[in-house]
Amino acid sequence: MKTRQIPLQQYAFLNKYLEGDNESFFEIISPQIGFVVIDFNLLEERLTSFLCQIISDRSDAKGLIITHSMSYNAKVDLLDRYAGYMNNIREKSIESHRKLIEDIKESGRLRNLVVHAEWDTVDKDGYAFVKLRSQRNDIVQEFAQLDVDSLIDIRNKIIDTYNSFDTYEEWYYDAL
Repeated sequence: MKTRQIPLQQYAFLNKYLEGDNESFFEIISPQIGFVVIDFNLLEERLTSFLCQIISDRSDAKGLIITHSMSYNAKVDLLDRYAGYMNNIREKSIESHRKLIEDIKESGRLRNLVVHAEWDTVDKDGYAFVKLRSQRNDIVQEFAQLDVDSLIDIRNKIIDTYNSFDTYEEWYYDAL
């Protein structure tokens, strides 16, 4: 996904594309945005389910009590710390642990870009305002190209991360 940064002008809206009718663009990308949200929800549920399994293999209740009010990032942190601890006491490491954690975090970052983008600012090239950044005594507005191809790439990343849980679970339980 391509991004660009533009220094903040006197007024933030001056860098945002607010011309023309974006309805046809929205009609094209809306299904992909929905698929990103659905696939991410499946990934988060898979993460929660795995946490429940490793917390207690007898019932999901303990795991659900623990994870009930946790944010996505808190669940990722719990998995990282818990699996890291188990790897340490078993003196075995799961090869794919670090990559899975990075992929889960990246999936969350990409989902947030899509969900929190200012879609009404999208220009004819598919760039939408996604974030305000402070950089060396300057403020810049970040725009991400969230066109159909980019959204499909994001969706595929989330699906690949979801699917990588199969291998990770095998390695996790083999290490027990």
